[in-house]
Amino acid sequence: MTIAKGLPWGAIDSAPREMHVASSEREAAELVRGGARFIALTSGDLLRATGALPNTRRRIVAPEPGRPCLQLPCDLLELAIDRDPLVRHVVSSVRVGWYWKPRFWVTAGGFLGSFNVAPRAHPNDGLVDALRFQGKVSLRTNLAIRRRARLGDHLPHPNLAIERAKQVQWIDESNTEPLWLDGVRVGDASFVRVTVIPNAWTLCLPDPTAHTA
Repeated sequence: MTIAKGLPWGAIDSAPREMHVASSEREAAELVRGGARFIALTSGDLLRATGALPNTRRRIVAPEPGRPCLQLPCDLLELAIDRDPLVRHVVSSVRVGWYWKPRFWVTAGGFLGSFNVAPRAHPNDGLVDALRFQGKVSLRTNLAIRRRARLGDHLPHPNLAIERAKQVQWIDESNTEPLWLDGVRVGDASFVRVTVIPNAWTLCLPDPTAHTA
């Protein structure tokens, strides 16, 4: 069951012995694809979405198996890319286009690097949040959008469109663009379809109440 308005997200429980530790979101996605259910992330945009990783830090320490931890159910994003029969998965983000020439950004938790791309996004809401860059975006306009996106104040904007749905897609029949999955470039693409898989895995974080115990 995905997060519901007014209800708490996750619960404190013992970190499972079968919990895996991932140093990156790309590694976490591969673990989930391989069948792992409980994963402790030590870095990444998803941690910023949970509030576990402040902007002043780059990593956190994974909880120890058997010790109390915060367990947060999370969605997974499934990708179809061009005519590739291989189905890909990400836990946090999809980026199409260069940073200085962006085309399409998708996020599970709302954050992409230092940008608050989708302020309404939640890692367990059963929805995909996609930001489309429309028309010709000049370098000056792109820089202005980036400045405002750091605070999540980039919308509304005539060159931007936000979409929240269970499935989104991007297509350019005349061109290919560089493609990044969870921060790692995987090649180029002219078509990307992203579908949410709710409650696909559980993020394990250090017990936030431990320092007051």
